[in-house]
Amino acid sequence: MVMKCRIAIVGGGLAGTATANALKTFGIDAELFEAAPALGEIGAAVSCSPQAVKALWGLGARERVDAVGHRSPGEYTRNMQTGEFLEFRDRFKLAEKWGAPYYSFHRADLLDALASTLDPEHIHLGHRLVGATPRADGVELAFENGARVEAEYVIGADGVKSVLRQALYGNDNPSYTGQMAWRSLLDASVVPEWILEPSGQTEWVGPGAHVRAYYIRQKKLVNIVTQQDTGEWVEESWNRRGDPDEMRTSFANPEPRLKALLDLVTDCMKWGLFARPINGNWGHERIQLIGDAAHAMVPNAGQGACQAFEDAYVLGRWLSSCEDPLEAFANFRRVRIPRVHGVQRLALANLNFKHMRDLGAQKEAIASGKGSMHGKNDWLYGFDPANDWNSTPVVAEQYADPPEQAAALQNSVPSPA
Repeated sequence: MVMKCRIAIVGGGLAGTATANALKTFGIDAELFEAAPALGEIGAAVSCSPQAVKALWGLGARERVDAVGHRSPGEYTRNMQTGEFLEFRDRFKLAEKWGAPYYSFHRADLLDALASTLDPEHIHLGHRLVGATPRADGVELAFENGARVEAEYVIGADGVKSVLRQALYGNDNPSYTGQMAWRSLLDASVVPEWILEPSGQTEWVGPGAHVRAYYIRQKKLVNIVTQQDTGEWVEESWNRRGDPDEMRTSFANPEPRLKALLDLVTDCMKWGLFARPINGNWGHERIQLIGDAAHAMVPNAGQGACQAFEDAYVLGRWLSSCEDPLEAFANFRRVRIPRVHGVQRLALANLNFKHMRDLGAQKEAIASGKGSMHGKNDWLYGFDPANDWNSTPVVAEQYADPPEQAAALQNSVPSPA
């Protein structure tokens, strides 16, 4: 039996459920298709900066989002081997400046908050996409369970291994970055407070690696996530079991706080980090890609999920403002691509800073105002989804697209009157 619908969202993770909320908020019906038998997130935590929190608020789930968010006071950065204090990023001041908090979430809590507002009749679980065929009047979706769906328009939120992206662009796979990560969750009751003092959130940076640890779920859990340079290829997977001893030996001569934290780890996961090239392969005609399907990036600016939430809100606004969804998709790409390209470049710059092997050069970078968020980022945090959704984005000059590329994109679709 073939199901027909106007708009299909493929992928029921954070990007997909956020988009479903956006469309619902703006009065647009959509069907959501998810591969898993239940909506759920495997990853431990996700951070959300003020502009992305505003996007979440605009999706109609503000009370639920606020209820599960842990408000971050800020992050202390220390040298991994000496413990020397390097810098502090005050997120309370950031929140005051931009009118929204900086939140840390358990991914499952945030997904539950977003999913709880959706009509279960529009959520189709156990639907793993295996093929997509664009046609003149729509897109035929084929699922592993034998189901067939004919959608007039499709929003692809199917992640870094997007089937929809392959249907559009062929062999356009994300590339391994040469980076691997570890993650672990600890019960906060077993973590001595001195390890994460004074703010409850610490980042250790060092030669070719960094470690972040912070509270989530109202200080009931401590999330640990690491990143390191490696010549070893590591599979892209959120649930590949790791060896805690191997995790510990990955960080040579850790300072006492970090050593004490790593010694507490009894269970961990490891995975490789993959990213997409900075290009405009975000969709075509009746298929629009969002989130990691469009712009998977290295996690060094805390913006992977944030940009997906911005995508969701902005796409919902365009779809509610244009009679023709094709025009809405094209305008969405026109305003979103330059901004996200800037964020992708910022993340790469941050990676270079965090993994410096010369401590003196690292300190100099901080003193010159180019620390772990690599300079001033008003262009990033100052974005207001409710007011700026249809505006040409402001991007710091060092991260912007080349002028000819930017001009071609901005001139591709006229703004509606």
